[in-house]
Amino acid sequence: MENNNKVANTPAKWWPRIISGAIILVVLVGFFFLRELSVYTFDLLIAVIMMFCAFEVDNLLHKMDRPTWATVVGLYPILSFASIIVTVNTSLNFYHFIIINLALLVILFVVMFALPLMFQKWGTMYKVEEGFGGSLVYYSYSKAVNTIFVCLWPTFLLSFAFAINHFGQISFSNVAETFENMGADFGLMGLVLLFVTTMFADTFAMLFGRFLKGPKISITKLGPGKSWTGLIGGIIGAIIAGLILFYIFNAFSAYNQLFATLDISVWTFILGGFFCGIFNMGGDLFSSLFKRRAVVKDYSQIIPGHGGVMDRYNGLILNSVFVFIFFIILFV
Repeated sequence: MENNNKVANTPAKWWPRIISGAIILVVLVGFFFLRELSVYTFDLLIAVIMMFCAFEVDNLLHKMDRPTWATVVGLYPILSFASIIVTVNTSLNFYHFIIINLALLVILFVVMFALPLMFQKWGTMYKVEEGFGGSLVYYSYSKAVNTIFVCLWPTFLLSFAFAINHFGQISFSNVAETFENMGADFGLMGLVLLFVTTMFADTFAMLFGRFLKGPKISITKLGPGKSWTGLIGGIIGAIIAGLILFYIFNAFSAYNQLFATLDISVWTFILGGFFCGIFNMGGDLFSSLFKRRAVVKDYSQIIPGHGGVMDRYNGLILNSVFVFIFFIILFV
C-alpha cells in the first residue's frame, strides 16, 4: 500500500493534472474575454458546467441503483438558462428568477410522479427494466425524488452563477444601475470573485494537505485525501484571493468610486474570501461524501488528473449561492 501511494505521488503523475488545469484556466480566461462581446457567452459556459455536473451525479445515482429521469436531468439546465434570459429581458428581478426555477422543479416533480401512474403499462415496463422491486407508486415517487435531487444539487445551486453574471441587470438596486453606467461591471466582479476564490481554495487545500499533512477529517466517509490542514489551507487560499482581487478592482476608477461610496474596504473582500473558502470546502466535502456512498474515487475520467467536471468544480456549487447573497448584502 505504501509503495502504491509513492507511485501515485510521483512527479510523472502530476503532469496530466497540471496540463489539464492549464487548459481549463485558458478556456476560463477565454470566456471572460468573450463575455465582453456578449454576456450570454459566459452563461453558456455555466450551462455546460451544469450539464456535465448533473449527468455525473445522475450516473452515480444509477450506480447506487437509484433510478432517475435522465431526460429531465438534461432538460432542467436548459430551462434554467431560458429563465435567466426571460428575467434579464423583462421587468423581473432576481427574486423572480429564483421563484421561476423553484416552480419549474415543483412542476417537473408532479409530472414525473404522475406520468408512470397515468400510463401504468409504460411505467411498469420501465420499473421492470430497471429492476425496481417496489410498487409502481413507490417507483414513481423514488424516481421523481432522485431526479429532483440532481436538479437541486448541483443544477439549481449552480444557477446562482447565472444571477451573478447578470447581477446589475436583474437587480432593482439604484446603486447597481448608477455604477454600471459608470463602468463598474457587477457581474464581472462577482464571477471573478467566484472562480478565483474557488481556484485558490482548491489549490491551497491540495498543497497544504499534501505537503503539511495533518489529521484526517474522516478516512472512512470522506476518503484518505481530506485533512483539517487542507481545509484550513483552502480557507487561507480564498482569503488571499479576496485580498488580491480587492486591490486589482480598486485600481480601476469605476470600482474605486464604488468601493469609496459604499465604504467597502479590503476587510470586506477578506471576509468574503473567508466565507468563500468555507463554502467551497463545504461543497467539496459533500461531493466527497456522495462519492464514498457510491463507492467511486472520481465522478468520471473526463479531465485527466482531475477526474470529472464535478471533481473540479464541486466548490462552485455552494460558493455560487454565497457570492450571490454576498453581493445582495453589499449592493442591494
